[in-house]
Amino acid sequence: MAKDLPSFIAKEGATREGAVIREKNFIDANNYETVAYLKHLDVRNEPKMVLFENVPALNGQKSEFPMFYNPWVTRQYVADSLDMGDIKSPMEVSLEVAKLEQQQGRLEIIAPEKAPVKQVVLTGDRADLRVLPMPLHQKGDAGPYHTMTCAMKGLNADFYDITFTKNKFHDPQHMSFSAHKHHHLEAMACEYEEKNLRAPVIVILGHHPAFYLSSCAMTAMGNNDYLTASAFLKEPLRLTPSTTWGDKFMVPADAEVIIEGEILPGVRKSQNPFGEILGYAQPKMDVPVIEVTAITHRRGGIVEDFWPGHMDHWNLGSIPKEGSTYNVIKKNVPGIKGIHLAASGCGRCICYISIKKEFENEPNKAGMQAFVEMPNLKLAVIVDDDVDVFNEREVMWAVATRVHWDKDIEIIREVQSFRGWLGDAVAIIDATIPLQSKSEWPVRNEVESEAFDRVAKFFK
Repeated sequence: MAKDLPSFIAKEGATREGAVIREKNFIDANNYETVAYLKHLDVRNEPKMVLFENVPALNGQKSEFPMFYNPWVTRQYVADSLDMGDIKSPMEVSLEVAKLEQQQGRLEIIAPEKAPVKQVVLTGDRADLRVLPMPLHQKGDAGPYHTMTCAMKGLNADFYDITFTKNKFHDPQHMSFSAHKHHHLEAMACEYEEKNLRAPVIVILGHHPAFYLSSCAMTAMGNNDYLTASAFLKEPLRLTPSTTWGDKFMVPADAEVIIEGEILPGVRKSQNPFGEILGYAQPKMDVPVIEVTAITHRRGGIVEDFWPGHMDHWNLGSIPKEGSTYNVIKKNVPGIKGIHLAASGCGRCICYISIKKEFENEPNKAGMQAFVEMPNLKLAVIVDDDVDVFNEREVMWAVATRVHWDKDIEIIREVQSFRGWLGDAVAIIDATIPLQSKSEWPVRNEVESEAFDRVAKFFK
């Protein structure tokens, strides 16, 4: 059996007791209640996946589609999606992603009649967005949105790009297309628009979590993201011809729900405010519009969604970025040991990097490379390899005891530009011990290891 979302949910429910909540009570997604439910879990520090089995469709009627949240809310769940088993260190997941993003998997083409996502095909007036659940997320949002990936095919090249976007409901056959300037999809859509062509696009509203994780790897423009998805799934990605364009545009056969549509050249509509990843509302803006041509889905397909700006969202984006940036830094700083985009920086703005330093300039080299790779990054803290970058208390201890404020902090102006209100300046804090001072530096406190092992029996 090919990997899909139902099999992942079933496996997690069977192997990790209590990891998946199957909520049968009515939860009104049209009135913010899915995210409100997740906030209750967050307040209680209960990082659980949730399958909402009783939600309304956008038209207010009982939905035949459950909604699923939080497959990335812990790094262990991410590891599970990558078949890693129990992890001993959070860095294991980043290293696995670093390995997988450099691989290319295989594709398998299957006939539409054998594709689960083609069990139900809606076209014409039946392709009505209101039959799907499309929730309101946070106070002040401009309307209901889907928050998952869009995929496009290159206009003059045979590759597919998968990118997380958001899609606001406009009317039964129209939704927004909100790829940002640094997204490949934005450039691809512009290519079509320059030729006054309608751009084929699909919205993928449910698949195995590893499929989505792959889309956040920082691969180059022109990479075939379907092959990267296969590498993350660790099996061939099954594709099938689309309903709208046939074999000229292939779609993931094991997806839950796919919306097929075309981006209309020269058409813009307003969207936002929308509460986004950094915890603020994105401002109102005009964006392109998708005209829906078909909706295809499994019988009982599961619509996936996430709570923007919280742990599930942060892990989804940050872990692939950790892996990608690790690969790039290692080319220039071979002694890199760990990298972590901290939750305190929304998994985007603050990065902790540990290195086994050989040269004094390596902290700055590592930090500068991180800024080049990640357009939201504002602060890079570089520590020695005796500091756990996943333990913020240890990182801040290193900052407190190893940083000389007058010479170990660099501020570089005019580096970032993605979010103007964040500012364009970045900072590097070198919290490593100077090489020439190693022998003079005080010895770090350490618990006697044999004693630690002897008393371990009391904690089993």
